[in-house]
Amino acid sequence: MDITPIPDAALGAVVHGAQVIGDVDTAQFEEIWAALDTHLVLVFRGHEPPSYEEFLAFGRRFGYIPKTGLTSGAHPDHNEILIVSNLVEDGRRVGVGDADWMDWHTDYSFRPRVSQVGFLEAVEVPSSGGGETLFTDMYALYESLSPEERRRLHSYRVRHALRTGYEETIEEELQREVSLSEGTGQILPEDGTSTIHPLIARNPRTGRQSVYISTLNTRRIVDLAPEDSRKLLDELLAHAGRPEYTYAHTWQPGDIVMWDQLGTVHAKQPFDPAERRVMRQVVSIFDDPTAPWRAEVAA
Repeated sequence: MDITPIPDAALGAVVHGAQVIGDVDTAQFEEIWAALDTHLVLVFRGHEPPSYEEFLAFGRRFGYIPKTGLTSGAHPDHNEILIVSNLVEDGRRVGVGDADWMDWHTDYSFRPRVSQVGFLEAVEVPSSGGGETLFTDMYALYESLSPEERRRLHSYRVRHALRTGYEETIEEELQREVSLSEGTGQILPEDGTSTIHPLIARNPRTGRQSVYISTLNTRRIVDLAPEDSRKLLDELLAHAGRPEYTYAHTWQPGDIVMWDQLGTVHAKQPFDPAERRVMRQVVSIFDDPTAPWRAEVAA
């Protein structure tokens, strides 16, 4: 297996020769984890295309894969697999998504059990270009702040909620605000469409801390007045997309991209709606839902 940093990119590496089908041996598994912690985004190429079952099994090597909770838009036999496409067949949407810009987000931030790692595979991509996925380093944002700014952010909590328009596609019993204070043993992996989290998250493997907010799903800082919350969130989110912190991935058919969901946010560039873009996605969540929230205030 060869892991090569992407030239002139703020983050990301290309992985050739990885085994994504069948059992991943311990040495390769540990090497992939180490590479992810270093590069935050890994692009797998040159592998045999996995079946739906094999794609799901590969993701499960890196944590529990919850169901999407969607009543439409997921694979009919494997609800854990989200189908992302702009296709409409026989008057019905195939999966979820469209050809428009999709704003900055990290998956499942609106749930109490947030995502640890994302996996997205390109099945079909627009032949004329477009539809790139952008990844911005939110660890770097935290690390760029002064000690005083960091201490202030550690005192804040943020409400994350499912974006408008998706409510009707989520199973009704999962549509509620959930708090980790209710007891982690009572929280299902798929539970919740609104949750309050600390503003600062901490990667339990590396100890790096990130500003855990996004444009798409962060509603407000609950410890501030609405206008002050909006001002601070806008200031922090101005970091997203800055070239020195961002990698733009141009998809090739068969690419599998794996990324750190705690320390990055991602977005999608628009593309020609007359062209086809079909992806499949799974995400892993933390086994311990409290693990990302053991942040440490700098001395």
